[in-house]
Amino acid sequence: MNVADLLEPGDIHLHFDAASIAEAIPRLLEPALLRELHDPATAKTIVDSAIRREEESSTRCGGTVALPHARSSAVDKFVVTLGVRDIDPRLIFAFVSPEGQREQHLKLLASLARLSQNSKVVEQITSASKVDQVIDALRSAGI
Repeated sequence: MNVADLLEPGDIHLHFDAASIAEAIPRLLEPALLRELHDPATAKTIVDSAIRREEESSTRCGGTVALPHARSSAVDKFVVTLGVRDIDPRLIFAFVSPEGQREQHLKLLASLARLSQNSKVVEQITSASKVDQVIDALRSAGI
């Protein structure tokens, strides 16, 4: 499972600004969930779940990557978003996994966590001026 294939171009936000990871979660996930679910109440429930999880235990991997996430039976495919920032964490991948795909969820987490150790790709993504450059960097790294 490649992250580059899961990301919709409109869900990649260059020069993203949020005061905290918890503040970033609804701004990243809500639009994508509303597009998929067409149900504001369910989208809010999922977002609230991701925020609670982040508040209970930080999802930061090293200093550069954060992986706020939730699992939900309301989605039937992975919903992945990315906020690219100038400060740490430089990349915030907020995502929701289908409840029944635990193994794929863990593989996605592992793949994104490895990204935090690849400073070259992180730098390519954070210096990107276009969304397709982000996708290209992820693809070339096999992420």
